[in-house]
Amino acid sequence: MRYFLKFLLVLICIQSSTATSQTKKIEGFVFHDLNKNEVFDANEKGIPSVAISNGSGVVVTDKNGKYSLKIDDDTTVFLIKPSGYISKVSTNFVPENYAFNKPNGTPDLHFKGVEAQTLNATLNFPLYKNEGENELKIGLLGDIQAKTIDDVYYLSKAVSEKMLEEEYDFLVPLGDITFDNLRLFEPIKSVLGKVGAPVYYIYGNHDRNYDGENIDLRDETYERNFGPSYYAFNYGSHTFIALNNIFPKPHHEYDAKIDDKQMQFVKGLLKTVPTENTVHLLMHIPLEQLINLEDFSSLFKKHPNVHAYAGHTHTQFFETIKKKDGWLVNNAVEELVAGALCGSWWHGEKDSFGIPASMMADGTPKGFWIMNLNGNKKTYDYKVSEPDNRQMHIWTPFEFDRELIPFSAQKIIANIYAGNENTTVEIKIGNGTWEPMIYTNEIDPFFKRLHELQNMGITPSKNSIKLGKPKKSLHLWSFPISEDLAPGIHLISIKAKNSYGLDVTAKTMLFNKTDNEQFFIKK
Repeated sequence: MRYFLKFLLVLICIQSSTATSQTKKIEGFVFHDLNKNEVFDANEKGIPSVAISNGSGVVVTDKNGKYSLKIDDDTTVFLIKPSGYISKVSTNFVPENYAFNKPNGTPDLHFKGVEAQTLNATLNFPLYKNEGENELKIGLLGDIQAKTIDDVYYLSKAVSEKMLEEEYDFLVPLGDITFDNLRLFEPIKSVLGKVGAPVYYIYGNHDRNYDGENIDLRDETYERNFGPSYYAFNYGSHTFIALNNIFPKPHHEYDAKIDDKQMQFVKGLLKTVPTENTVHLLMHIPLEQLINLEDFSSLFKKHPNVHAYAGHTHTQFFETIKKKDGWLVNNAVEELVAGALCGSWWHGEKDSFGIPASMMADGTPKGFWIMNLNGNKKTYDYKVSEPDNRQMHIWTPFEFDRELIPFSAQKIIANIYAGNENTTVEIKIGNGTWEPMIYTNEIDPFFKRLHELQNMGITPSKNSIKLGKPKKSLHLWSFPISEDLAPGIHLISIKAKNSYGLDVTAKTMLFNKTDNEQFFIKK
């Protein structure tokens, strides 16, 4: 009797598990929708070799454009955009290349998830021709991190307005789209959608459903708004893999990790990617912070040309990730950590238009990156979200009359926003010769000044929010001021150049050993 009851209990568990997650097969066609009616008409042809995924497995369409895929009761089916084609986009330019099979929907979370819906046995994907993919202009946006609707307004002024007059192939917000307020997904979609280019959103730790009890519920509100939280797409000879590297832990904690299901997806995906393709990894937490980086890197044995892009740090820099760092295969990975579009969380003094200055802790003004891809050639351009769109700022010592923060260091400091340690930076004083500046690792003096004024209670005003602590910048260069330099006001010219397309010049003035005291207001 005891053994019979044990058998019965096992049988009940099996039946319960089966009832909870029914497995079935779905099939359909990927086709060229000539008349754009989203129906596979008799005169239209299927598209072969297009990848489709259920979140773990990846299949490709046959010569007629047909696919077949297993799904269960918690599946997002999505198409991997093939080169030369594009999916339909929503009114907010989010690609609509996915569908949910979730008969039970999302549990009742604080922020709404996916509504209950069941897929039919047939699911077709229409595609449309997309010409000109050999040359790409891509907007890379570090953390937007909007906490209130005010921040979405700032986003519209600081980014979208600057993009409206230009054409982009697509935009990539690199995670932390919000600051835990997932209700703001909708207005953010609307603001970025006004740019008129497809937007491929990346999931960040502050985009998480904190009340989800397991890993499968971490991204339900994200999915409701943007589709799967990891996916891929192709443009020309470039494959972009959007990763969800936020592995949830209790009490809002997390690890930077690629989970097992996602590892299986990437492994299957890469079998469909030509080895000569350039692979671009899009994620929120920088690649080198993955706790399973070695295992992840092993998936790329047949793909030697890999690049990475991230946000998260609210500082910006270039990083080379080598074998000693955990990338065990092929060439080192060149990574751009793109800082934060919100700068220091939309904090700091406001300008005359009401937008917080919000300088990043490494002295970089808030802004966004433009990446240009022309075949295998890649260049970057950093766009400052300020009227003058400067590419660097230059600090020179000065004996102020009314400034409350003294700086005595006798050197010139240049902060090159899009610079890296391999950038060539030169300085010229007056009509002298160009001389190399010294790459340094210290705190930007302008940010240090703002922070000290803040600690003195002088700034910010009641209408602003305090900045965070300064951090050492990874794109500063210095030049000592010679004791032999004649007194007077000298013109300073600085130029910077690197292999990523940076080629900028800026000028300022140095007041050297000037007797400023004679001009001071007598007390």
